[in-house]
Amino acid sequence: MFSVSSVVVAACLGLAPALTDLPMVALIIDDIGDNYATGRDAIELPHDFAYAMLPFSPHTKNLAHLANSLGKDVIAHLPMEADQDNHLLGSGALMIDMPREEFDNTLLESITAVPHAIGVNNHMGSRLTRESAQMRWLMQAIHERGGLFFVDSRTTTRSVALRWARRSDVAATFRDIFLDNVKSRIYIEKQLKNLVAKAKRDGHALGIAHPHRLTIDVLRTWQPAETGVRLVKISEYVETHRYAANMLSTPLQASIVAATERTDNSDNADPTKYPNAQR
Repeated sequence: MFSVSSVVVAACLGLAPALTDLPMVALIIDDIGDNYATGRDAIELPHDFAYAMLPFSPHTKNLAHLANSLGKDVIAHLPMEADQDNHLLGSGALMIDMPREEFDNTLLESITAVPHAIGVNNHMGSRLTRESAQMRWLMQAIHERGGLFFVDSRTTTRSVALRWARRSDVAATFRDIFLDNVKSRIYIEKQLKNLVAKAKRDGHALGIAHPHRLTIDVLRTWQPAETGVRLVKISEYVETHRYAANMLSTPLQASIVAATERTDNSDNADPTKYPNAQR
């Protein structure tokens, strides 16, 4: 069986690449903050996952401090207007009809509400991330704040977020695989295999999961190195791959990439058929 020790020994003997040469994988666990117990269990998983915290959820601050104390990356999970189900957004949502000043103030308040945040990704947002004006405002504000990166969760194939990140000189990348938009152990395990396969094909891949009990159970026993990939923090992943992501300079290019990287048709599916689909 492939193992970390076998890779290290082989590398020392010149028979295989070193661990740092393995394909790179990063994983973000979204929606942290509403439930303390599942949030804590996700954060205490024995891997360098990143944790996307909902800004004004009741347990966000305590869980962000816990993640930081364990050396885990924390990012702000910003609610953004979606095509449907906007009643699920929660507090601090960025909406299309907001004037610029309200938009900027809401954004900064949301980021500030997440202690230790080193980056931002979108919660829902299938509507807002298609809008050039709002994505320009978003990236300009992130740039002016300094020191933050952006991860496009890709809840729509028509997102223009990366184009505006590039124009605003904001480090950015995008999600490749949703692990658990269908709640099934078999499905989650399949998606982990798809994540690894994409990393081996392209050299890197980014997944997003959620703090469901089933997902936590699957991730607790996952051994990335035994599959031939190197799990890294999201901060390292974005720094390494920001320029490749930012080459997506038009909505059409972004749409093509997102569409070809989806592993099945449920990633942005009708929630009546896939209740856990992203929006």
